Amino acid sequence: MTPRVTEGSADAGTVAWTRAMQAAFLGPRLDPELLARMGATFEGQRLRGAYADPDPSPAATLRSWDAELTVPGGAVTADAITGIGVRSTHRRRGLARRLLAEDLAAAVRAGTPAAALTSTQGSLYERFGFGLATRTRTITVDTRAARFRDPGPRGTVELVDRPDTARALASSVHDRARRRHPGALARTPGQWDALLTGAAPNTGLEPDRHRQVAVWRDDDGAPAGYVVHRVEQGWYETGAATLGVVDLQATTPAAYTELWRHLCGQDLVGTVTWSHASVDEPLPWLLADHRAVRVEGERAMLWLRVLDAPAVLVARRYPIEDGIVLDVADEAGFTAGRWRLDTHDRLAPAVEPTRAAADVTLPVSSLASVVLGGVDPRVLARAGRLEEGSPGAAGRLARLFAAPSVPWNGTPF
Repeated sequence: MTPRVTEGSADAGTVAWTRAMQAAFLGPRLDPELLARMGATFEGQRLRGAYADPDPSPAATLRSWDAELTVPGGAVTADAITGIGVRSTHRRRGLARRLLAEDLAAAVRAGTPAAALTSTQGSLYERFGFGLATRTRTITVDTRAARFRDPGPRGTVELVDRPDTARALASSVHDRARRRHPGALARTPGQWDALLTGAAPNTGLEPDRHRQVAVWRDDDGAPAGYVVHRVEQGWYETGAATLGVVDLQATTPAAYTELWRHLCGQDLVGTVTWSHASVDEPLPWLLADHRAVRVEGERAMLWLRVLDAPAVLVARRYPIEDGIVLDVADEAGFTAGRWRLDTHDRLAPAVEPTRAAADVTLPVSSLASVVLGGVDPRVLARAGRLEEGSPGAAGRLARLFAAPSVPWNGTPF
């Protein structure tokens, strides 16, 4: 169903769906009025549920919407999926499996080339053809040891209190910045509201009073970066506060540097931490001593499902000219086939069905992992997740699928 929203409140069916989703994720029991406001944030999205008459509240839930996904040199529409939950009394009945299968099938019928989700248990979705496509990690900066190499500062930093102003500035920056990162997705209005104010469904729509938005402008006054951060721990407990970065986006190296200089240069702040940083953050290289930045292990972030292999392959651009035959296996039957990818025309790569011998044979989950450039096909070949049909084919594919930057999605959903 599609939520119907009137004067900021969702209809009764959406309220029942929202209540069920809250329960599946161990959320608190909420008043109908609050559930109606929460349901209104799903306006324009698709809600799926498994129902047992006469109960109006579903036993299982799934939510999805269309979002633009960046691929190297281009973009595709992706079916963004979240809210997959099952009531504790109805587990192990295949309800979540049915909802996800139906959602993917509907996306294929609509001509959507890919699907994406983020999950702490993402490996569960490999059975549906999803492959790990982007990773993230946590970085922590000791501000007392952070000394920037360049003299700076440049441009100006502006704190923005009005949510509407912050959203207008941040969204314009993000729209440019996300196109630099394969795996990044466009954000919904609800995601923007939650990010900038902290008023998210999982917080009962209560704003986060510790959250601030800072925008960096260049010497011409144009916004080129922003950071959303909050106080994680006050200074009065230890003498030095901890700032947590919620989101940081920059369209230029100068914007990136100055936003970090702003974060690290605040009085009473001893530590700055970011739990959704890219695996290739340049911050340590901006500092005189790399040891001021502590990096924790990588974690899975975006799981990608290719639904139309030719559409995804022609949407991206390639750094070299080559022709390679890919044989893709897909148990669901959405995009199984053998194709020749020809990149001799850099601006218009071609994908055609072929009966020629395959250079590379791989399951659709492995295609999802390598197509954004985040996983080396040679690694998957050594793991038995990709088969070479011709000598050196995995290396050729690695060079073909190399991306201009490491894939990164900084928006969990």
